[in-house]
Amino acid sequence: MNLMQQNKKRSENMINLFNTFKGKNLNAFPVPPFTKWLNGKINKAKYGEIELIFEIRPEMANPTGLLHGGMQCALMDDTIGMMTATLGFEGFPISIDFHVDYLGKVKVGDEVRVIGRMIRDGRNIIHATVEIYDMNGNLISTGNSNLLKTHFKPDYMNKAEELSE
Repeated sequence: MNLMQQNKKRSENMINLFNTFKGKNLNAFPVPPFTKWLNGKINKAKYGEIELIFEIRPEMANPTGLLHGGMQCALMDDTIGMMTATLGFEGFPISIDFHVDYLGKVKVGDEVRVIGRMIRDGRNIIHATVEIYDMNGNLISTGNSNLLKTHFKPDYMNKAEELSE
């Protein structure tokens, strides 16, 4: 099997795995500890795109009871990381920069939709965008990131391969 076929197979495995998690809290699945703590739910996953739903908890808030800007960035970064898994690379891409525009607000107890998309898949760098919306469709923040392709193979890829066998 050539590299392109291997990437396609890994991509299909990850998308299938993500879709088995659809609507369930991610803290019950084989994901990194920080992803467990964020405790999102996959709403949809396809090649180069993923949508997650997060409930805003008190520990995610700033002193005014609104979603903290650092947490917005964390939700975005984690979503982009999960989106890159749909691309099927053997190695895990790492962020080399990240830009966020804070445009709105959301309160503790509310839910948000976070949508990560691959814009460009270059030889060494992936460019991705991400948006956070409240559940009424209002834009809360936008971000974009460049990610460096690596050869580090995370545990979840091993789990996806096991489940596909």
